[in-house]
Amino acid sequence: MKLRTLFLSCLLALPLAAQARIAEESETATLAQRADAEAALITDAEAFIDEIDESLAMARDGTYGAIKKGSMVQAESARNKIARLLEGHENAMELPPEERIELYNAQETIVAMIRSDDKGRMVCKKEIRLGSRMPTTECLTVAQREEKARGARDGANDTLRNVCVPGEGQPCSR
Repeated sequence: MKLRTLFLSCLLALPLAAQARIAEESETATLAQRADAEAALITDAEAFIDEIDESLAMARDGTYGAIKKGSMVQAESARNKIARLLEGHENAMELPPEERIELYNAQETIVAMIRSDDKGRMVCKKEIRLGSRMPTTECLTVAQREEKARGARDGANDTLRNVCVPGEGQPCSR
């Protein structure tokens, strides 16, 4: 009887595992597609870096409006990362998929700085979820990440507020 129950539960779990794997693959494919689409636009690596340098010079001159010094430092760091990634390559499609994602994130940093819209900047991170060895890619804007962190922090605080510790002058009652 136990063997049959185990067998049936395994049969029921297989479609769920397959659905989870398909969801992970489609999420990764979507990110890879976005990174590939941006990388396909970079057909001349040197010219692309020159364009970034011109944009940063215009940003320093105030063409895009007032830009915070910290944002400028982030943009220059992103520019250096792009130059490092594209070094020795004629176009961005020569990069491995992981480096195309890094390139995509660096581009998003510069675009967000120029738009002065840091909260709208998309950041993609690979994470290993609890109970799985397969990494998943999570793409959220800075604002979405902050909201997610705020929700987790508020949930933890609510839980801690509702914990009864005996001996603090109040007996715990349930």
